[in-house]
Formats: sequence, C-alpha cells, structure tokens
Amino acid sequence: MGNLLRPRSLGELMEVLPSVPNHAFVAGGTDWVVKNHGQIGADLVIIDLSRVSGLYGLSCSGGTLRVGAMETMTAINSSEYVKKYAAALGDAASVMGSLQIRNRATLGGNLANASAAADTPSTLAALGARVKVCSPRGERTVTIEEALGAKPNTSALAADEVIVAFEIPAVENRLSAFKKIGSRSEVSIARLNMAVAARSEGGLLSCVRVYVGTLGSAARRCSAAEEALALPAAERPAALREALAEFAEKSIPGRSTLPYKRSAIQALGLDVLALLEARAAERSA
Repeated sequence: MGNLLRPRSLGELMEVLPSVPNHAFVAGGTDWVVKNHGQIGADLVIIDLSRVSGLYGLSCSGGTLRVGAMETMTAINSSEYVKKYAAALGDAASVMGSLQIRNRATLGGNLANASAAADTPSTLAALGARVKVCSPRGERTVTIEEALGAKPNTSALAADEVIVAFEIPAVENRLSAFKKIGSRSEVSIARLNMAVAARSEGGLLSCVRVYVGTLGSAARRCSAAEEALALPAAERPAALREALAEFAEKSIPGRSTLPYKRSAIQALGLDVLALLEARAAERSA
C-alpha cells in the first residue's frame, strides 16, 4: 500500500499537492475502496479528505444553498435547507445505498466518481447547481455537466482538482423531485433515475429542468420532457410519456435493453410527476 496523507485545511492540501503527482483523493471511500481494492500501487499517495475543514458546511444565504463536498448523504437528507430549496437532492440522498453507506458517502465523492448510475448528479443538474473546485492553480466554478465531462463514467476534473462545495440557487417557489428504478426496493444501484425541478404557479409549471441518469451517463437533459411538463396538467402525462420514449430511443438505439428502458422511463417519469404535483398541492394548501 502507498503512503497516506491527512491534511487538515485546504491551504495545507494545496501546499502538498504539487509534490505528490501520483495521488488519489478519498472522501467517504464507499466507491473508491471497492473499485481499488487489491489494486493500490506501492507508489500511490492516498489523500484522505475527511479532516479538511474547508470541505464541510451546509448553509443558505444570499439566495444560494451551499453544500460542502464532504457532507454525507445522511446530513443532506436531514437538512431543513435541502427540504425547502432542493427536495430532489434530499430524495436522492435518502435512497442511496444502506444506512451505513449514507453515513459515509459524500456528495463530492458521488460526483467525482462519475458513475452513470450515480443518484445525485441528475438532481444537482436539475437544480442548476454549480461546482466549486480548487487546485494549486487556483479556484474555478463549473456546471455539473462540465464536471462530469462527455465520456460516461469519467470525471472531467483535473487530477489535482478537489471539489470544495456545491452552490445551488435557493429559489423560493421552486419544486423538485427525484425517483429511481433499481433491481430491488432497498440498497439498489439505479437502472434509471430522474430528477425534475420547476417553478409552480397557478397550476402551471415553468422553468422546468429534467435530467435522466444511467442512459449512458450520470446526467442527461431531456428538453422534450421539459416542454411536456410545461403544458396544462391534463396534457402532461401523455406528452411526457411520448417525450421520454423518444429520449430513450435516441439515447440507446439498438440496445437489447431498449424495450425495457423505454417502458421503465415512461413509468418513472409519471412517478416523478406525481410526486412533483403532490408537493405543489401541499404547498398551496
């Protein structure tokens, strides 16, 4: 096994990074340890991020919900700020793995791992989140899509860039919801997941954002579904089913799983819509 570094601050982390080109960042470790078990080279330097104070915190001010990269799924699901401004993120955090996994898995690690089946990237993208990253060269802010990159299961972040936090617009009248389909009801990796965010007023939805995970990548936008959800309530289900079926056909043409995924994504879309409308009704009651 290689060496282990445990910096306590972002400054300390940035200072040491240039001297350890062959390194790996480890956050909660729930994905990384499984992927790299038995394959850790003797020259690899493992950088444990769990003590870096600048990577924690969950706060809301100035119209922005800030979630530190090292915040766990349990902490996110328990946050009143998340419930109010980013319910879809709470939905995703609440169904990720087992209780033990949720107590360790971090938001930053889930995005950096870039698995097509990850639960949170689609919700973050639907919510319009931006990712603050830091390296010895300085800080920058990117979108979720820019952080994930174009290739499935591959992060677009540089090897010396660490995710610091996520910044989510705290929109007062926005609703959001997330659902996934897995091989079983509990502790399941998603076969499909979907997140929707929209503003609701007078029974109509506007500023709709729909992202689907696992159809080739962790977060793909479905513009046709957004247009369907902006229709009057009575017209939404049929239009949404049609839009999602077409989206599946374009995403995985010729795949043996296409008939299943086409049917599943339609059912998933209706489930997300039902949850979104239930939340709208609850808010207006």
